Amino acid sequence: MPRTADGDAFRFRSGRVSLDLCSTVLWRNVRPVEQLRSPDDLARWRSEAGLGHSRHALTEANLADARKLREAIYRLVSAHIRGVRLPSRDVAAVNAAARHPCRTPRLGPRGELHWDDGEPLAAALSAVARDAIELIADPQADRVRECAAPDCAFLFVDTSRSGARRWCAADRCGNREHVRKHRSRPGPADDPYRDAAPEPADPG
Repeated sequence: MPRTADGDAFRFRSGRVSLDLCSTVLWRNVRPVEQLRSPDDLARWRSEAGLGHSRHALTEANLADARKLREAIYRLVSAHIRGVRLPSRDVAAVNAAARHPCRTPRLGPRGELHWDDGEPLAAALSAVARDAIELIADPQADRVRECAAPDCAFLFVDTSRSGARRWCAADRCGNREHVRKHRSRPGPADDPYRDAAPEPADPG
């Protein structure tokens, strides 16, 4: 598996939870690495994404549902970025996931907050699917980008004032691309960067 500075940590840098789910596949365009390898990985992602947790362990079927939704969202957003027709099968998959009720807030007797959800994972995936729908249908959806680094493919929302952001993370992919371009240019033999070992790839 390719090395990353963040190890097995999940990436939450896109600006939207639906795109963060897509980021659980690293190096998608070159050497895809699956971060949701087990139900426990999915449970950890759900918790870190702020989508709740449950006393009940997740199953392989739950994992398959999450991966299916993730890939449908990725294809929909990618199609939107390219300006092509949205795949009907993926539209149906995201709409179906969004129909499940999300968590319902409930006030406790001492003013504490509780959340009710009969099917915790389905509720979490519903929230992700609804976020994807709102993102694609939003008038500002033209601010959704794919990272310009050829080995990354992370999706993100460009919130910069100029609207010219190219990298999912300027201090990661942006820096690596600048180093690559520098090394590809002819330079003096004593250039200290020419023969330096390349940085370990680290998406996002």
